[in-house]
Amino acid sequence: MIILIYIAYYFLSLLPIIISYRFRKYTISDYQYNKQLNWKKRGALIFNYIALIFQVIVAGELKSKLESLDNSILGYEPILVSAYIFLIVYTLFPISWLESPKSHIKKEKI
Repeated sequence: MIILIYIAYYFLSLLPIIISYRFRKYTISDYQYNKQLNWKKRGALIFNYIALIFQVIVAGELKSKLESLDNSILGYEPILVSAYIFLIVYTLFPISWLESPKSHIKKEKI
């Protein structure tokens, strides 16, 4: 059962980062002229905030159980550590990629 919890947790934690990475290739002008892309970006941003709230809830619940020294927490310490890591990662990378797109794409010299 604990393996299934780990798989589901990491899948739901990494999915918003993967989705946000897809939107890095778009510029501000792409969002101005494509309304459907703009709605997809809004949906991805909402999904990222939901994942961020999920990480806060997981970290809070596991920390409160750890402080009460409940034996039911054993085996979930890596999830607590990764919840804190994902909190930092979500606020630095995927949400900022969606909230402030690039003004232009740099072209490589050949």
